[in-house]
Amino acid sequence: MVPPSRWRQAFPNAEILSILPANVPQGSIVWLHNVTPAQLPAGKRPPDVRFIVMQDEPSDEGGLAALSQGAAGYCNAHATPELLHTVESVVRNHGLWVGESLLNRLIGGINVRSPMAGKQPDHAVLATLSERERQVALFVARGENNKEIARQLNLAERTIKAHLSNVFEKLGVRDRLQLAILLSTPE
Repeated sequence: MVPPSRWRQAFPNAEILSILPANVPQGSIVWLHNVTPAQLPAGKRPPDVRFIVMQDEPSDEGGLAALSQGAAGYCNAHATPELLHTVESVVRNHGLWVGESLLNRLIGGINVRSPMAGKQPDHAVLATLSERERQVALFVARGENNKEIARQLNLAERTIKAHLSNVFEKLGVRDRLQLAILLSTPE
């Protein structure tokens, strides 16, 4: 088994296995290359192990399949070593990592199921935010990306990122998906 070269650059001391052993320590992160958790041999899924699926040709459908099978992360196998480290960090801290396209699709699914997502400017949780942070939060809950938000508010993308970091901190959410879920929940 040959791991992707950028993954090897990111994790030069990581152990490459062709078969997942039953004694993987709890809390481990296991990277799967072009394989999803459901494709592991039956009964070979250690408890409290988080999986990251990386695919040579990622797609939203592949990401949804991986997530539905218990993966905590899904990414391109040819991502930069820096991005792979970010993926690992998010998953290690019990977050969920998906690409921007899939994230917007998931948020869009929330919007379909909850017609109020991103449309509640007076939602109680928004009271702690500044007016600009509130605007950014509502745009994110509607599935807008940073570039689109920056264009609509006539601000720099880095300003949107700063506002979004403040929103996450003030509302106690980790990411855009959690924010969308929070803002789609009735008060």
